[in-house]
Amino acid sequence: MKTTKQSKREAIRLFRLCFVNGLLDESRARQVVQRVIDAKRRGGLALLAHFQRLVKLEVARRTAEVESAVPLPRICTRGSRPV
Repeated sequence: MKTTKQSKREAIRLFRLCFVNGLLDESRARQVVQRVIDAKRRGGLALLAHFQRLVKLEVARRTAEVESAVPLPRICTRGSRPV
C-alpha cells in the first residue's frame, strides 16, 4: 500500500501533466482520472482524492467572485453566470 506522501507526490506529478500553456486542460485531467481508474492500482482512490483537491484549488484560484450591494447594469453581467 502506498503511503500518503507517495500518493501526494504522484498526484502532483499527474496534476502537472494536465497543464497546457500554463492553464489546466480539462480533457487531460479527465484522461488522467480515467487512466488511474482503468489501472485499478492499489492506492488509486487516495491518489484521485489528492488529485481532486489540487484541481479544485486550481479552479478556485482562476475564478473570481464579484459581490455588489446594488444590482449591476446588464453590460457588467454579460458573460458571467449567477451564483
